[in-house]
Amino acid sequence: MRGRTDYRLAKRAVVRQVTIGALPPAAVCDAHPELLRAARNIGQSTSRSCPICRLADDRADVPTDETNCLRLVTYVYGDDLRRLSGHVVWTREELDGLAARHRSFTTYVVECCLVCGWNHLVESYLLGRAHAG
Repeated sequence: MRGRTDYRLAKRAVVRQVTIGALPPAAVCDAHPELLRAARNIGQSTSRSCPICRLADDRADVPTDETNCLRLVTYVYGDDLRRLSGHVVWTREELDGLAARHRSFTTYVVECCLVCGWNHLVESYLLGRAHAG
């Protein structure tokens, strides 16, 4: 995908800072209530586990909770979208429809934990007719 940015390295750096105690969990478990609501109601389930919950489970020496509490929420931003800029996208079909109707916009995918409030940008990428092909 053209114009794609992956934020895994940044995520690893933040998790490492929490792991070594340089950053308190409260500093990264600060999901906005609207993000939590979107994650709970329309977020896409993922098989990945929350790195902060997993760290807490490891430190407490308790079995890891296998529930899917980590959700992906997709937002779109761009001048061409006008009133839809900042819109939460519910489905891939909706995203494809926006890409077909609009010239250019940026899509952001955020992971959010329903348990602890961890949230981090996973990736961003460009969509729209100008970026097709």
